[in-house]
Amino acid sequence: MMERYRIFMKRFELSDDFMARMTVEQMQTQLGQFGITPQQMFDNMNRTLERMKQDIDANPYG
Repeated sequence: MMERYRIFMKRFELSDDFMARMTVEQMQTQLGQFGITPQQMFDNMNRTLERMKQDIDANPYG
């Protein structure tokens, strides 16, 4: 799912559609306020997902 989201955002970046480009620009602005780039956001999301998977594997009963 993460890879699909990354592809979705890349399509927005490459699009000629005004609203798509505005969406990307808004995301970059919002992330910039936290001092991170979109790539860092995706990296952090992937790390979090991997930790969650490890937690489930370590404790399958919750």
